[in-house]
Amino acid sequence: MMRGREAERELVKKLREKGFKAVRIPASNPSAEPLPDVFATKGDVLLAIEVKSTWEKKVKVREEQVKKLFDFLSFFPLNGMALVVGKFKRRRWTVRVVEKVEDIIISEDDEDLDMFIQKLFKQ
Repeated sequence: MMRGREAERELVKKLREKGFKAVRIPASNPSAEPLPDVFATKGDVLLAIEVKSTWEKKVKVREEQVKKLFDFLSFFPLNGMALVVGKFKRRRWTVRVVEKVEDIIISEDDEDLDMFIQKLFKQ
């Protein structure tokens, strides 16, 4: 099974190839600090990203993890977006924009990550 940190590294590489400045924050252990798994910027957009990798058809992200994304974004004056990105069965990347602090279920049927980025920047 692909480990979470491997998916995080792969996502950083994918984002950099699309023109983002992206970095993985290796703090996946429970921490009081509001840190996402990955954050990325492009122009005036800041993405705080929780990354999940699974062989299942869906995966749950706990409310506490989602809250850390919003807390992290509050530190910066940029146009911030909280995202949950899933890597399903080692191939399909999906994304869910998170609008509020609550438990999130992301599935392999959510929006394709590449299509989302394309729409976000109208590339």
